[in-house]
Amino acid sequence: GLTPFEYICKMWTIEPDRFNLNPTHQMPGLNT
Repeated sequence: GLTPFEYICKMWTIEPDRFNLNPTHQMPGLNT
């Protein structure tokens, strides 16, 4: 099982275009 952050990182590696619109909304914790 991946943590939500690990899952997002994995998906971003595979499909970065999915997150380009608002990466800060897709990746909570990025600003911590």
